[in-house]
Amino acid sequence: MWAWLKNCKLHLVMLSLVPRVWFCSRGRPFSIASCCSCSAWPRLPTRRLAAALDLLAPAPSAALEIVQRQQRRTMASSSSTTPSSSTIRRRVLPDGVWPTMITPFTQSGAVDWKALDILTEWYIRSGVAGIFSICLSSEMFQLSNEERVGIARRVVERAAGRVPVVAGGTFEGGVMVQASLMNDLSKYVDAVVIITNQIANMEDSDEVWLQYLKELMELTGNFPLGFYETPMPKVRSLTPEIMKWAAGTGRFVFHKDTSLNEAVMLEKLRVVKSVAGTPLKFFTAKVQFLTTLLDNGGNGFSGTCPNFFPWMPVWLCQSISRSAPREKQVRMQRFLSVSDRVVAHKYPTSSKYYLKTFYDVPMTTVSRIHSVELNQQDAMSQQCTKEWMEELCADMGISPVNPMALADPESLLEAFKSSL
Repeated sequence: MWAWLKNCKLHLVMLSLVPRVWFCSRGRPFSIASCCSCSAWPRLPTRRLAAALDLLAPAPSAALEIVQRQQRRTMASSSSTTPSSSTIRRRVLPDGVWPTMITPFTQSGAVDWKALDILTEWYIRSGVAGIFSICLSSEMFQLSNEERVGIARRVVERAAGRVPVVAGGTFEGGVMVQASLMNDLSKYVDAVVIITNQIANMEDSDEVWLQYLKELMELTGNFPLGFYETPMPKVRSLTPEIMKWAAGTGRFVFHKDTSLNEAVMLEKLRVVKSVAGTPLKFFTAKVQFLTTLLDNGGNGFSGTCPNFFPWMPVWLCQSISRSAPREKQVRMQRFLSVSDRVVAHKYPTSSKYYLKTFYDVPMTTVSRIHSVELNQQDAMSQQCTKEWMEELCADMGISPVNPMALADPESLLEAFKSSL
């Protein structure tokens, strides 16, 4: 017992060098209550363990406080580094469609940069308002930090200021590690997005979660931030109280909401809109709720279907503001709601298959999340969905955008073959 406690003491002394927050061996924010229940620690009676750790934990010295303050100043100043010349910083993001960008991979599993360029251009030519890179569609949990920054930078450079780009920025590691990645991303993107289920343990209270969020904010200067309630591995939905607080800070500019209930979504939207002058824009991830959100003053859509036919939700978002006939809006909403089930099946492989099969985009269907193949039934469902989409476009005067018409097909095909 005492030998184990001595090891704990060494562990805690080393971790005390991290400003204000300790982390357990899993890299999660440390607290007596949460760590006692963590399987990474031996199972001991909670009260005895808490008392022992409290006795062994070193009190922060004045010298340590000075070091911590210096670390904060260094990280905050690094986040204000001048962005690259191709980046246009925006405080107020535009309304509309924000595709959740997929990450194409070569047959060997490396990032396919040529295909990434094709996707970026295709989104922009299809009329999107912005691009959400490094998200669940991007297979964000299967990317390294180097790849995350590299992808975000490449998309920003390819977009060349034509549309804003945001990127997810909180993944494995503790607060200091997450803040470091956020600062790196901030040099390129228009906003760094907080992945809501990654900055605290799922069992932590909203008060604890908000404490860690404020810690990240202190360590990351003043660049714009966003929220993403990613549904995997388990969603952490933000309360209306937190949403209102965030809207009032003036620093949050993007929110991707994944509420499965319209009433819950609308209440969160209501409190955000109650804050006068807030730059926080509210986007739904659920295409079934898009018309309802837009009718109530929401800002648009950020989800998966733009990886198949981005011009369809773009038309719906624009039709609301242009007061298009309601009958056409209903038809578009019905298409998007029903086709979402086809889109979601075996996603994101399904999107890569769709683009490769129907548009001859030179990309593989490789995914780091899972190794799946679309069977004949899946292919027929995609074919029928595409035909329905084209019929609707013809009726409404919408022009689909072929991604391969935007570049030199010969050079792209050669690049694709050389990557295999």
